[in-house]
Amino acid sequence: MIRRAVAVGVIARVVWAAGASAQVTFERPGLLTSVGQSSDIAIVKVIVNTQLKLDLAVKPVATAADLAGVKTLVVVVGASTKGLGAAGLDAEKEAARGVALVNAARSQGVKVLLLHTGGESRRGKTSNDMVEAVMPGADMAVVVAAGNKDKLFNTIAAKRNAPVVEVEKAAALADALRPLFK
Repeated sequence: MIRRAVAVGVIARVVWAAGASAQVTFERPGLLTSVGQSSDIAIVKVIVNTQLKLDLAVKPVATAADLAGVKTLVVVVGASTKGLGAAGLDAEKEAARGVALVNAARSQGVKVLLLHTGGESRRGKTSNDMVEAVMPGADMAVVVAAGNKDKLFNTIAAKRNAPVVEVEKAAALADALRPLFK
């Protein structure tokens, strides 16, 4: 089933998997991290902390130990070989870190919101590996539509009955995220 949501002149396509809850909300305090170490986390940080004033802690290479007291984990997924190298990680270690972090969040009752803002340019094999590693543990995903042409996010989300929101541009993220946070 497809429902359309209009927020401040921006149209976001919300695709609900069969049986998915129409009302997904996230609470603060929250932690913002990256899986793939792309620069997209910098854009998301500005949106969530400057525009929306959510005051999320930011730790690009977060681990399970960073989840203490956190109610929402926001994961920005998208691979950058330059970013991985700067963080001293390779793709395999990063995917394993992402899986461990999301699994720890799930076991601690922390909700997981996955964001993919890089569009088509951030959807190579390494990024797909990161998506496939962490998306199965997400409660919801918000993605730039151009980065979901193959519906990979929807396919994985359907296994969990998790909703996927598509926005046309990263600039529309604020409108998509605003109603999700209490």
